[in-house]
Amino acid sequence: MITFRNNFDKVAEYYNNNAHAQKIAAKRLIEILKSMGESNFQNILELGAGSGILTNLIKNNFDYENIICSDLAYNFLKFNGEPIKVQCNILKLPFKNQSFDNVISSSTLQWIDDLDKLLKEIEYVSKKSFKGAFSIFLKGTFHEMDKVSKLTGFGNILEMKESRYYLENFYNNGFNVDFCHEEKHTIFFDSVRQFLNSHKMTGATVKANKFISKNNYNSFLKYYKKLFSIKNKIPVSYNIGYYIITKQTGK
Repeated sequence: MITFRNNFDKVAEYYNNNAHAQKIAAKRLIEILKSMGESNFQNILELGAGSGILTNLIKNNFDYENIICSDLAYNFLKFNGEPIKVQCNILKLPFKNQSFDNVISSSTLQWIDDLDKLLKEIEYVSKKSFKGAFSIFLKGTFHEMDKVSKLTGFGNILEMKESRYYLENFYNNGFNVDFCHEEKHTIFFDSVRQFLNSHKMTGATVKANKFISKNNYNSFLKYYKKLFSIKNKIPVSYNIGYYIITKQTGK
């Protein structure tokens, strides 16, 4: 996860205007919590809070006692309006045992290589009455980009997991999954170039491990449009999982 910090720090001021899918993920997570009857939280830890997209939705939709926003990217946190912000690696949370009633996160867990370690950290800082809520980008996100990248040699996407991976890890680390739902979303852009520029401005990019030529880039633009264009619009697919978890009895 640490290797991606600079990507996000560099584009922090542009993120909110380009985080179209991330806003969908955060909004749907809030809608799910409300549909389950949630209205009042106590002490909340938000992981990967960034500039505050999910933070602001929490503030506008729920009563709560306290919220601490954590993120690895310092520049992101500067745009977050909450007074209590902690820059940290969420795989090494700097909080005491049983500090939080709730841990919530949107568009972050797909970046975590060692999910087992993160869940152990969450288990440690959460109270017995804990409830967690997460939206996570899953395998199938950017499937158009993935196909065209393999065809043209341009572009590189994060290797995302299937929902089963998260379900198994939640259970193996002492959590029950009270709610699990997977949704597919499509966002349309005016051109492939517009999509690539917008995606770059979210910082959610993976550096290619080889030299990319201008011909590779132009081929990518051409074949993405040729294979997937719908009424002169460029579709980009996202597959998002939503999870509400609690501690297993005795944990």
